[in-house]
Amino acid sequence: MLKQSLIYLLLSILIVLLAEYAHLLILYIDMFYTYINVKLAPIFSHTSVGIMTLKIFTLVLIPVVLASTPALGYRLIKGRHMPYFIETAWLFWLVIVLSKILI
Repeated sequence: MLKQSLIYLLLSILIVLLAEYAHLLILYIDMFYTYINVKLAPIFSHTSVGIMTLKIFTLVLIPVVLASTPALGYRLIKGRHMPYFIETAWLFWLVIVLSKILI
């Protein structure tokens, strides 16, 4: 219990110290999501079903692409699959969804 409390305290201090960089990272992920949405918009129809399909497609595609970047580097260096790949993709998905709600 003490070990978990110390990890929680250290991570909180780290986030406070690096808050500006974390905010910038979230903004870049949001800008990448918007960029992909704009580039894929001509492919889908401009009806409500087409717009919803586009948003679902990009919301599924972007976290996997973002998580695949470090996974590829890990694969090239270590020669095996990156641990916690799915969790990393879920983390990026959560960041995108929350940034769409909060920004």
